[in-house]
Parts: sequence; structure tokens; C-alpha cells
Amino acid sequence: MAAALLGAATAISVAWLTFLVWMVSVWGAASGTPAGGFLATYAACLAGGAALLAALAFVPPVRRMAPPRRALLLCAVACPVPLTLAAATWVTVG
Repeated sequence: MAAALLGAATAISVAWLTFLVWMVSVWGAASGTPAGGFLATYAACLAGGAALLAALAFVPPVRRMAPPRRALLLCAVACPVPLTLAAATWVTVG
């Protein structure tokens, strides 16, 4: 149950951040500002986070864990950064 809640919080916060990045890119492109570097930076951060999480999932002690405990650990590691960024942007943007 806790893993599902942490996973949902992570997915919702990443979806919110992705929505904001796309909206800023669309607004920037509409005003004539190139948005490729901004999108590439976001994609690189997202891919880097996914790679670190995948690397953690394949560490031998983590692989030996029971699947529910492994899911809880991975969700607990993945949740804080996107959730903090999403909360900060939600408060800032409105």
C-alpha cells in the first residue's frame, strides 16, 4: 500500500513537471525563443534519474529483497526529488 502511494505521488509529480516543461516550451516557441536546449536538459535529467533508479534496482542486495520491499525501497528513493520540485512549482506557479 505504501509503495503504491509513493509510486502514485512520484508519477503525479513527474507528470506535473512534464506538463510545466511542455507549457514553458510552447510559450517560448510561440514567442520565437528556441526551446530545444530547455527540453534536452529536462529529458537528460529525467533519463539520468531513471538510470540511477534502474542501477539501484540491479544492485545485488536489492535484487535479493522480496518484491514488495524492493518496490517500497525504489518508490521511497524515487519520490522526494520530483515531489519537492512539483510542490515548489505548484506554490510558485499557482
